[in-house]
Amino acid sequence: MIEGVYIHIPFCNLKCPYCDFTSVAVNDRTLFGEYVKAVKKEVSLYRGEDFSVKSIYFGGGTPSLIEPEQIVSLINTILKEYRTENRVEITVEINPETYRYEQFRVLKEAGVNRISIGAQSFLEKNLRRLGRVHSPKDTVQTVEDALKAGFENISLDMIYGISGQSIKDLEKDLELFTSLPVKHISAYMLTAYDETPLGQMVKSGDYQMLGEDILLDMFKLIDEYLEMKGFKRYELSNWAKTDYMCRHNLLYWKRKEFLGLGVSAWSYVDNIRFGNTKNLSEYMEKVNKGKKPVVFKEVIDEEEEKKEKIFLGLRLVEGIELHLIENRMDFVNSIVNQNLAKIENNRLILTPEGIMLSNYISSRLI
Repeated sequence: MIEGVYIHIPFCNLKCPYCDFTSVAVNDRTLFGEYVKAVKKEVSLYRGEDFSVKSIYFGGGTPSLIEPEQIVSLINTILKEYRTENRVEITVEINPETYRYEQFRVLKEAGVNRISIGAQSFLEKNLRRLGRVHSPKDTVQTVEDALKAGFENISLDMIYGISGQSIKDLEKDLELFTSLPVKHISAYMLTAYDETPLGQMVKSGDYQMLGEDILLDMFKLIDEYLEMKGFKRYELSNWAKTDYMCRHNLLYWKRKEFLGLGVSAWSYVDNIRFGNTKNLSEYMEKVNKGKKPVVFKEVIDEEEEKKEKIFLGLRLVEGIELHLIENRMDFVNSIVNQNLAKIENNRLILTPEGIMLSNYISSRLI
């Protein structure tokens, strides 16, 4: 049963140097309209599936680059075509420089009830190093406008581990992030993916990434500071006030079924993972001909399912059940002795030190 629907809006004013998501730096209103029409057609291609939708999520790219009325039309199409639960979490990602009160009001009236704002930092020097075009004032104004429009469930994205960033810089950012009346904060460590401009700059020596020791100190500071301010970590990169965990992302981490719509979107339905083409022209051509734009399919067998339960479960603060890794207990005891993990209620849970090595630990356990 499909519980989540993700809609990818690939357009951006400017592609950030660290971003490895499928996005197109364009501001063509005609193209936006054609793309929205194509996604609505893709919605209808799946109307025969078994739906009980708990969450709808607009990600990107920059969903807030298209008109709010276009987002509303997509929401209405999904609500019309798919069976939904009584109270659906509907999230829209927002870039601070793109939305003001009137746009938020349109979304609120249409049933959007969660906003995720890509703040990244409140320090100008960090924003410039990240290639962001908005200012700290833009973020504050965006939060104020969302609140004015009636939004209560507001999340902010933070990036840490930026070249030249100090612990003091991070403390200042945390102070500013938590000074706003938001319910959720996602803190992502900056990663230099090979295929991104940032990855190429690191490779050429033009950008210096921070070392593991300071990154661990930063993660611990974030975790401790946010907990002090009433946010509880529930996943590797996510903290929420009581009752404000992101329902949509929990679907991914708990391996629930979800449908991805739009260019490059991924889905997981009936133990099959499948992905749409990353080529925008190909996507629109296929959908407009009434064909699903899927270019990749993978059947998830029992062995792969177990691996995913381990890999995804270790991201969660609740950890994984020990029976999943009973043939790896020597390694488990080793990482427990090294303070990389702990065992509670027959579950393996990573410590902050273990979280920094989560990919390595997962690879050893699967």
